[in-house]
Amino acid sequence: MYHLCRAALPGMIERRRGSIINLASVLGLMAMEDRFAYTVTKHAVVGLTRSMALDFGPTGVRINCICPGRVETPFVEARLREYPDPEKYRAQMVAPHALKRMAQPSEIASAVVYLASDESAFVTGSTFVIDGGYLCGK
Repeated sequence: MYHLCRAALPGMIERRRGSIINLASVLGLMAMEDRFAYTVTKHAVVGLTRSMALDFGPTGVRINCICPGRVETPFVEARLREYPDPEKYRAQMVAPHALKRMAQPSEIASAVVYLASDESAFVTGSTFVIDGGYLCGK
């Protein structure tokens, strides 16, 4: 796997700088009933991020991971419309968040911009939790 990553990153390694931002989920840091495959894969993304940060740190390439709570995307909106009472299901999706709402895509994008910028030059191997307080009560 790392050989493939190194082959895909020659420019960053050659310049001795760069930023890779993986996207996981709060389920990369906890588990949820009936979400076995999703939870396992998101834990894998968090572990991959940390391992790659150690391996690529000396090259100057930073690797981080964003773990959002629920995000109000077109996919989520489509799923909500599949339920007989979409507003009831929306309330269930929002309830675990301390802020009592889902994130907007632009809120996650702002974190991506930060992690890609020189402002985060000393940030690597981090899991950036952007969950509206989802994990507070867990």
